[in-house]
Amino acid sequence: MLNYIWLSLIVIGILVAVGNDWHDLSTNKYHNREEIPALLHFAERPSMSAQPSQRFIVGLRMDRETYQRTYGVEQSTSIEQNAEYISTNANQGTLNITLDDRTPALWKEIAVLQKKEKLLARVRWDTTGAVTGEGTDWFLPVRLMFEPVKFVKLNAVTNDGIIKYAKTAVELAIGLIGIMALWLGIMKIAEQSGLVAKLASLLKPVTTRLFPDVPADHPAMGAMIMNISANMLGLTNAATPFGLKAMEELNKLNPKAGTATDAMCTFLVINTSNVQLIPATVIAIRAAAGSANPTEILGTVIVATFVTLVVGITTAKLLSRLPVFKRQLQPEA
Repeated sequence: MLNYIWLSLIVIGILVAVGNDWHDLSTNKYHNREEIPALLHFAERPSMSAQPSQRFIVGLRMDRETYQRTYGVEQSTSIEQNAEYISTNANQGTLNITLDDRTPALWKEIAVLQKKEKLLARVRWDTTGAVTGEGTDWFLPVRLMFEPVKFVKLNAVTNDGIIKYAKTAVELAIGLIGIMALWLGIMKIAEQSGLVAKLASLLKPVTTRLFPDVPADHPAMGAMIMNISANMLGLTNAATPFGLKAMEELNKLNPKAGTATDAMCTFLVINTSNVQLIPATVIAIRAAAGSANPTEILGTVIVATFVTLVVGITTAKLLSRLPVFKRQLQPEA
C-alpha cells in the first residue's frame, strides 16, 4: 500500500510540474527567443572591426519602462549591471552579466536555471540606433537574447528531486555497509557472549510491573524482554522477530482477538521509543555523511529516548484507564 502512495505522489508531482511548465511556456514567462533592447556602456568608442574573442568590460543599462514592458513586472529603478562583452564577429557577441543586489529577481532566476555564476546572454548590435557619447562614455544600442529556459518545474522534480535523492540514497546505503557490519558484528558478539541474556534478566522485574496482565513465565514475556534488550543494544535486526513473536503470544492472552490490549499498546510504545544505549544506525548514518565525531550523540540519544519512553508509557497507562478503551476489550456475548 505504501508503494502505491509513493507512486501516486510522484505522478501527481510530475503532472503538477508539467502543468506549471506549460503555463510558463504558453505565457512565455522568460521571453525565450525574444530580443530585448538595452545599452552597453563602453570606456572607448566601440568598433565593428573588433576581433573575435576580444573582451571588453562594459556596463549594461536598461530603463525601467523597457523592463516593465518586456516582462510585465514592476521595476522601481532603471537597471545598471556590470558585465563582460566578448565579441564573436563584427556586430555580435556574448555578454556575461555579473549578478548583484541590483539584478532583477527574474534575471537571477534565469541565471540559476542556466546553472552559471553569471547571467549569459547573446548580443546583437542594433543597427537602427547610433553609437553616442564622447571621451570615456560611449553607449551602444544592442539587442539581448538570453538562453532559452524550458521545463523548469519538471527538471526540478526529476533531475533535482527524484534522480538526485535516488542517487543520494544509493550513496548513503553503500556508505552504511562498513559501519553497520562493524556494529552488527559487535552486537553479535554481545549476543553470543550472553550479554543480551543478562540484560534481559535485569529487565524482568521492571517488565512484570509494566505488564501485570501477562504471567511472568509466559512466552510473551520472554519475547518482549528479548525485544527490548536487543533494541537497547542496537540489534534492530534481532529485535524484529522477537517483537513479532511477542505480539503473537500476547494475542493468545487477548479476550477479544484482533483488538489491541493494554499490554500490546504498552509494548508497542516501548518498542518505538525504547532507550538506545548504542544507536548503531544513527552513528552509521552520521559516519556515512562525513561527521567528524559520529559517536558524540550518545549522551543526547540516551536522554532523549529515556524521556520519550517515560512519556510514552505514562500516556499509555493513563489512556488504558479510560472507560471507552476498557469497553472495547470486553468480549462479545
